[in-house]
Amino acid sequence: MNRFFRGLIVFSLVILYLAVMTAPSSAADKVYKWRLVTHSMVGTERYQTVVDFCETVKKASGGRLLIEPFGAGVLFPVYDSFDSVKNGIVQAGFVWSGYWSSKDPTFAVLGNRPGCPITDFSNEMYLEEQLMPIKEKLYKKYGVTYLGTLDFMPPEILCSVVPINKLSDFKGKNIRAGGIGALFYKALGANTVSIAAPEIYTALQMKTIDAAEFSDWKENKDMGLHEVTKYVIEPCLHLGSNEDKGFIVNTKAWNDLPQDLKDIVLAARDHSRYRSAITNPPQSIMAKQDWINKKVKIIVLPKEDVDKARQIGAKVILDQAGKTAEGKEFIKIYSKVLNELGYKEQAKALGYK
Repeated sequence: MNRFFRGLIVFSLVILYLAVMTAPSSAADKVYKWRLVTHSMVGTERYQTVVDFCETVKKASGGRLLIEPFGAGVLFPVYDSFDSVKNGIVQAGFVWSGYWSSKDPTFAVLGNRPGCPITDFSNEMYLEEQLMPIKEKLYKKYGVTYLGTLDFMPPEILCSVVPINKLSDFKGKNIRAGGIGALFYKALGANTVSIAAPEIYTALQMKTIDAAEFSDWKENKDMGLHEVTKYVIEPCLHLGSNEDKGFIVNTKAWNDLPQDLKDIVLAARDHSRYRSAITNPPQSIMAKQDWINKKVKIIVLPKEDVDKARQIGAKVILDQAGKTAEGKEFIKIYSKVLNELGYKEQAKALGYK
């Protein structure tokens, strides 16, 4: 375990200890009960991250903050999560920002970056921290408080029931995609379909769609998609590593919490990030072998097609983000980070000078 992760654990434990020890007696007597929704499906490893977060908060607070988690579609459709958090039907959500693109096009690029070359934890978290002010401002504009990303997600995969060997093969295919990823696949000539996560298995099985994106090797396997997939197309270019679960809370519920409980929530968030960094990537690698054992064929797109797709992705980002002031600010920060991390060509494609 490297020094960064050891320091993160120690820091989190210190914060939790100080939060509990310094809580005013009057605040320590009250029990707060929250409900929390996520787009992750019950039974998957990614949902377990949510459960562990809730358990960590419960233990660290001595039972003063109880958060009950609900998986995708259990209380209501995932797309209703934003307004449900805003209106206090539930107090919190761990939901991908790209779902809210119908509210504001900036949400699309904050949750999804077609052609993004970033695939590792440290660089993804660095980008997320740089984007934090924009996300906080945008969510506040629409009446919700944003507390950062909960975890790290390895790159997604594209599951298909038909072979896609080159970029031109996307033309006319029916692909399940969300957010700006749908615009990206449309730019490749595909037709896009909006399907809730629990329905992807049946759609692939019945071949009502040709391909679908949802998550990485591990979570897609947990959903059983390896049973109904014939091909996986690599690399999956509608996004790189990303904010899998944006942490949103009802503003009043958050403001009502005493400071020590807020500190506990944020420390538990940071622990979830650490957990995702040491579990999600190796789990994804190991799960990939299970797909191979199922005789799923992996198709690697030609390098020239990948380069072309990244250029198309950059154009989609520019078109979408250029519609708002926050989106233009996003482009400046994102392109600057890409340049700093050595992705000079991708930064240049986004207008970085």
